[in-house]
Amino acid sequence: MKKSRDDVLVGLVITVAFVIAIVGSLWLARGGLTKGYPLYANFAWGSGLKTGAPVWVSGANVGYVANVEFRPDGALKTELRITSEQPIPKGSPATVVPNGLFGDVAVNFTPIHESARYTAGETVVSGKPTPGIAALTGKADSVATSINAITQELNKELVTAGGIAELRKTLAGTNQLVAQLNVIAAEQSRQLTMTMESLRRTTSSIDSAKVDSTLVNLRAASANVTAITGTLDSTTRAIQKLMAGLEQGEGTAGKLLKDPAAYDDVRHLLARVDSILVDLQKNPRRYLKFSVF
Repeated sequence: MKKSRDDVLVGLVITVAFVIAIVGSLWLARGGLTKGYPLYANFAWGSGLKTGAPVWVSGANVGYVANVEFRPDGALKTELRITSEQPIPKGSPATVVPNGLFGDVAVNFTPIHESARYTAGETVVSGKPTPGIAALTGKADSVATSINAITQELNKELVTAGGIAELRKTLAGTNQLVAQLNVIAAEQSRQLTMTMESLRRTTSSIDSAKVDSTLVNLRAASANVTAITGTLDSTTRAIQKLMAGLEQGEGTAGKLLKDPAAYDDVRHLLARVDSILVDLQKNPRRYLKFSVF
């Protein structure tokens, strides 16, 4: 009986020591004798926060989550116990980030360049939570579902409905069209080459000396035409000047044209000459006398 009682006492002592070790480790992990100061943050439900989760500043442990309170407005009012002397710049956002591969999370501060610091009892700025393993797994499941649906549709359209055969026919028709276009392009190139050769032969058959002489003759003819045009122009100006003088009564002809008496005298003279000519025809002996010795 005594041996059995000693065994029970030893087991109790070991159990108590194990419990004390666990509680002491947790107590030390949460700051031990260091009281620290509280900060408060509001996160959305479903963040996965629980009491004892670590609090980091750029990955360095500065405290732990002391309390998590569910509020009716869909927020988690969280008390962060800061046990480190590491300063946290005021305005640095607190974000829920994954901690390991088993769904644990932590609160991480991203410091900013600010001289002011958070003080005890302040409510910190909450950042957008980082997707955890569960969120990434859900995204992967949705992506896999979409890929599966696309694969089934492709199998239905390309294999079951004969889409691959139609695609092969289309490719064959395209290859045939390309071959025909190549033939047409080759023929057009041949025709263009022949045209260029004919143009070269025509150009080479032209005598440059004849072309030069023709150009010289054309220049000479153009000069002659220019000279004739000048002569005609000067003659026209002279005639216009003469006509203007006649109209103004200048010179003998002008005076005759402007003097009615002279015109009448000329008419009388012409009439007298006509009468003399008539009389001469009737009586030539009156005006012409001949004698022979």
